[in-house]
Formats: sequence, structure tokens, C-alpha cells
Amino acid sequence: MARFAKCLFFTVLAVAFCLQAIQSPAQASPAASSPTTTAAPASSDKPHGAMPAELTKSLDSKKLKEGDPVTGRITADLNMRDGGAIPHGSKLTGHVTEAKARSKGDAQSELGIVFDKISLPDGKDLAIKGTLQAVAPNPNSSSQQYSPAGPAMMPGHETGGSASTTPPPLPSMGPNQQPSSPILNGQSKGVLGIRNLQMGENSVLTSSGKEVKLDSGAQMIVYVEIQLEVH
Repeated sequence: MARFAKCLFFTVLAVAFCLQAIQSPAQASPAASSPTTTAAPASSDKPHGAMPAELTKSLDSKKLKEGDPVTGRITADLNMRDGGAIPHGSKLTGHVTEAKARSKGDAQSELGIVFDKISLPDGKDLAIKGTLQAVAPNPNSSSQQYSPAGPAMMPGHETGGSASTTPPPLPSMGPNQQPSSPILNGQSKGVLGIRNLQMGENSVLTSSGKEVKLDSGAQMIVYVEIQLEVH
């Protein structure tokens, strides 16, 4: 009887171990099938936002075609979120997306450009997608194409503040003086200080004149949406 009881005890003990072994993987499986995931951190080395620049070669929609190169120069030191920098003077390269001179039957002339690359002094190229946010004349130009100062040139615009709703009168100028040009900043939008020129959809410049023209040295605010790669 004692031997039978002993055998029964060990049999029950063995069955208990087997049941525990079967249940353990089943209980562990939910954790294995649903591991804890952490979202990848956002990249911190992308140039983005409004970037001040100037044209280094004049543009004329009458002489251009789609794909022609456009060159500019960054006019301020820019800091990226990873601590890197884009120094002023870095080259900006883009291309014409559309160019049309106004001919008989056309309502307007058009010029569209985008920027594709920033070339740094150390030889690195940053591939970007940059569109025009604002344009204004070369501040040193005396071209008759440029219109007198408007509200965008009033105090407050240059520092990013709010322009006065009733701008103060412009200072009187001598017979040989040219009106001063707007100074663009990151909040500037559209065309400022250039007669008969507007910015339409997709940042395309339009004019009711025979062509869209921008002189070398024209100011630009380029909005950079995303960095694609670094070479």
C-alpha cells in the first residue's frame, strides 16, 4: 500500500510538471508576438523653412525653357537642428519648371522655378526641394522695373513684426534718387517692390507684360520643404 501511494505521488508530480511546461510557452506567446515598439526619432539634420537668398544670374522667361539652370547664393548663416551650419555664400542650384513669354492671345507671361541643391564650401551637396516664397528687387539696382516702397517696406517688416495698417508717408527723394527696395525676411510672401509682377499658384511668377524678368541680385525667400540626401 505504501509503495502504491508513493508511485501515485510521483505520477501526480510528473503530470503537474508537464502541465506547467505546456502552459508556460502559451502564456509567453502574447508578449513575443507583440513586442514593445518605439517610434523612430525625427531626423534632426534637415534644412527646412524659409531661407534668404539672391539670384546670381538674371532670368527672362522670353529666353528660358523648361529645365534651364537657375543659380543663387544664400545670404545668411543658417543653423540646422543637429548643430550643423549652412554658411552664407553657399551656392543654390535649381531649374526652370515653366517659362512663357506673352504672345498674341495670351493673358500673361509666366516663370516657374524650383531649387534642388545647396553646395557647401566644404564640397558637400545637400539635395533639397525649395520653392519661392517671396521675391524683391536687388536693393542696389536702379531698374525702372521696380515700384516704390509699399507697406512691406515699413518699419516692423524687416524685423518680422507686424507692419502698420496705415503706413507712414514715404520720405521725399531728390530727382536722381531711386526708391529703396523692400528687405525680405522669413515672414515675407509674394512679390514685393517689383512692378507688374505677381506670384500665383505653385509659386509661379506671372506678369501681364511681355515677359517675366528678374535681375541678378534679386532677393528671394526660398522655402525648403525637405532634404533628400547628402553627397
